[in-house]
Amino acid sequence: MTVENGIGLALAVVLVAFLVAALLFPERF
Repeated sequence: MTVENGIGLALAVVLVAFLVAALLFPERF
């Protein structure tokens, strides 16, 4: 895995986690 792929994967994970949190806890956003 290259550094670019690692960064892209990390960003994707963070984005998905944020979307899930927004769906589960809409009152916090």
